[in-house]
Amino acid sequence: MEAVVPSEASAADTLLDKLQWRWVLLGGAVAFFGAAVARKKLRQRQKKQRTNQTVHRGIICGDCGDIIRGIRYMCANCADFDLCETCEAKESHYKTHVFLKIRIPIPALAIPPGALLPVLYPGGAIGEISHAEVKELKRKTHFDEVELEALFEQFKALATSKNGIDKDTFERCLGPLGVETNLITDRIFKFFDQDGNGTIDFSELVCGLSVLCKGTPEEKIKYAFKGYDLDGDGYIDKEELYKMFKAYFYLSMEAVREAVKVIEEELILNYNDNNTNPVSSAFVGLPDAETQEDSITKQPEDAPLNNEDLSPIMDSMYQVAIEEMVEKAFSAADVNNDGKITYEEFRAWALQDPTMISWLEALGSVF
Repeated sequence: MEAVVPSEASAADTLLDKLQWRWVLLGGAVAFFGAAVARKKLRQRQKKQRTNQTVHRGIICGDCGDIIRGIRYMCANCADFDLCETCEAKESHYKTHVFLKIRIPIPALAIPPGALLPVLYPGGAIGEISHAEVKELKRKTHFDEVELEALFEQFKALATSKNGIDKDTFERCLGPLGVETNLITDRIFKFFDQDGNGTIDFSELVCGLSVLCKGTPEEKIKYAFKGYDLDGDGYIDKEELYKMFKAYFYLSMEAVREAVKVIEEELILNYNDNNTNPVSSAFVGLPDAETQEDSITKQPEDAPLNNEDLSPIMDSMYQVAIEEMVEKAFSAADVNNDGKITYEEFRAWALQDPTMISWLEALGSVF
């Protein structure tokens, strides 16, 4: 039986058929995606038309002078300043001012007079940075040129003098954690303020952020050791470690307390917004005088202590716990048992137990 050899013409026809089908499929796909793009553009035009029909009557754009249509941008730091969507995109106002994005018109008389918020950025006393300075900082840190330029904009917004960011501004950046003096916050400020002149210049800022955000374990260990070494003698003794552990503990407790406070406020707000309980549930019956007196005078002997009674007890427990932590730390790090920890001992210890550099990262990056 002889094999049938296809002719060149039939092979060409088969190839042509395949190409035609591919062109058909490709054409269908192009038509499908083209229709999808057209529908998307139509929806965008319709949305823009609906938005433009929204008129903020009586509100004038502070840049172009037209009545604002669509989205209104209201400056929260000025007494009376608004921008339309087009002018807001041009960044024609102060960069450090915060804007509220308003989609639905608010009655003009319903807005309280004056600025709604204080200025959040206290700076503005710094000029510009040269390209040579950016290149030098790129060499010294883990940031590229684009990141450094963005960081300089942030630095300008915070620097209150030509020298840079002072201690007061630094504490403001910490929010509630900066209200009370704490050894950890003080050491972190000194970590940034490498020359010790009381202000953080741009070079110090980016070098510090480079370590905190992108630094290697070796870099963090180096600065963590300096933080523990309170007297700067090149060693860490038990008293220094105790002070740092204690400060870190109380700072952590304060952070937890603030977090719980925020959660409580959110719960109360959600309860008020979504309250479905009957009105009578808001009224709790008051005990009569006799019942109240009995409840006070007939307390059992094993009744739980209140917060004021517990406070000294808890403080005493914390002191004991911190002292135990110091003893365990020295038993692990003080290899030659001379009562102090050298940098080499601290480094070997921190590489095995990274929690020993936690104080350096206790406040995140701060800025």
